[in-house]
Amino acid sequence: MKMSVVITTYNRGSSLERCLSSLAMQEFPRDEYEIVVIADGCSDDTAEVLRRFNSPCSIRCFEQPNQGQPGAQNDGVALATGEYVLFMDDDCICSPGLVAAHYEAHCDGDKRVVIGPVLLHPDVPAGSVRDSVNEVAVSAFQRLSAEGARRSDLMLCANSSISRRLALECPFDVSYERMHDVEAGARLWLRGVRPYFAATAIAYEAYVKTPREMIRDARNHGRYDVKLSAIYPSLKPISGPVRINKGNPITRALRKQLALHSTASEFALRQVSMIADWLYGIPPFSSLATRILKLRCGTAHLAGAIQETGSWDRINDLFGVRIPVLLYHNVGVPRGGEYPGLTTPTVEFEKQVKFLKSLGYQSIRPLDWLRWRDEGGSLPKNPIMLVFDDAYREACYEAFPILERYGFVAACMVVTHAIGQTNRWDEEAGRPSFQLMSKDEIQAWSKKNIEFGGHTCTHPELPLVSEERVEQEVVKCKEELAPLLGHEPASFAYPFGGVSSVAEAWASKGFRLAFTSWPGRLHLGTNPHLAPRISFLPGESRFGMWCRLRLGRNLFEVCRNRWTVLTRMLSRVAGKK
Repeated sequence: MKMSVVITTYNRGSSLERCLSSLAMQEFPRDEYEIVVIADGCSDDTAEVLRRFNSPCSIRCFEQPNQGQPGAQNDGVALATGEYVLFMDDDCICSPGLVAAHYEAHCDGDKRVVIGPVLLHPDVPAGSVRDSVNEVAVSAFQRLSAEGARRSDLMLCANSSISRRLALECPFDVSYERMHDVEAGARLWLRGVRPYFAATAIAYEAYVKTPREMIRDARNHGRYDVKLSAIYPSLKPISGPVRINKGNPITRALRKQLALHSTASEFALRQVSMIADWLYGIPPFSSLATRILKLRCGTAHLAGAIQETGSWDRINDLFGVRIPVLLYHNVGVPRGGEYPGLTTPTVEFEKQVKFLKSLGYQSIRPLDWLRWRDEGGSLPKNPIMLVFDDAYREACYEAFPILERYGFVAACMVVTHAIGQTNRWDEEAGRPSFQLMSKDEIQAWSKKNIEFGGHTCTHPELPLVSEERVEQEVVKCKEELAPLLGHEPASFAYPFGGVSSVAEAWASKGFRLAFTSWPGRLHLGTNPHLAPRISFLPGESRFGMWCRLRLGRNLFEVCRNRWTVLTRMLSRVAGKK
């Protein structure tokens, strides 16, 4: 046997028969695959369905007392005889080439979980349930087809396959009532197993759950997301509660209140949902019904997470920490003709650090955030990150001692071919020269409160150079910095803040965190290789600094810019008249 299809079923006789019929007609040699059915404590007509079903391929059926899906799937794997095990749900109808597509994908590589798309079956009745489930399924299919599988796709769910040897070595944890497939995927990832998407291995799900069942499942998923993240901290960035970071401050505040008062919010949303479903045939109400159902599920998910942790504050500590990352270059005495804002005067810099201290901010380094993200632990209250680009020598003697005096730490990004030299990228543009840190200075401060990272070899604007040059600049930067520091650098900053898909791809291969100059705050939902940073303008007021720290932008500056745009538009209109 090459493939064993394992199906666990519980009181779904009618849907099971359709699933078995689709598996019996596979475009795969009939003597090279088998179907293993575990009837897990069924009390309906499942036994009769299995007795009368005739299959051209081998089919083996086992009845047992109910012990839950994880245990039943483990029994199915133990009874299977195929080289590879394919898990399938009893409400799925398989395309004719599904088994063949799974087997071919395994022949191309070892240590992989092959996942196929699960789309909604056309027979599912129209309504908000169908629309919301179909939207998720189609979106996932399009993403997987365009980008391939990623870490969050590694799970042993319906329409996924794995070598039987690995399945036996990594059985499902029977203590999990929900998300046991995700937990198994987390252990497999640690063993070096990776997901692989087989686009032609299509299964169609005859989805039958009601909105009430969907909301119940969402609440349970919220609970188990928290449990899994506590055991496997690296799952935090891809877990459901991370979405508390999405949206503007008003959206986030509303989401919080809905979750904290989930019983009342579910009652109110259910009434709106009933009206929208009743008027489903009218286009505006069709869209409203789907949106309300998604909102109800999302609220239930967060409510389950709160139930598991005990408070919203704990959820926020685990998943919702939003960190402002401040961008600096030089600190000292500004020079005429330098790049605008390059040098922050020493006195002004100390005022800024003092202001940050008065607001209760505690500084962390990139490695501190990465350890919290990947290994667990905690961050200080009100964390903030300061990152200096280019490694200017003046900053070494002006800024770093101030940080040390106020108990702050920071990160500094190094241009490796310019260590101990000058800022040639600015000189070539006719700007003043500045001395950069030497190797001894970098090594001395790396033993104190400064973490050093990469900033390419020669400081080119990466989107404007060839892919070969990008690779050389990023890879060699890391290779040259590692022996100087005595360890591999974890962070990187794009020169001039310029990012391209190629630059991002090479930065992600060499570094765990990469900074842009885009505004925003760093959180678990952020792409770690497109980390945002904010800058204080020269002479910025305390109110302006507060706005940038809390909101990501200076409200006065926003209003001024919009007023300027408006006046220009009015001027053009008046000119035409």
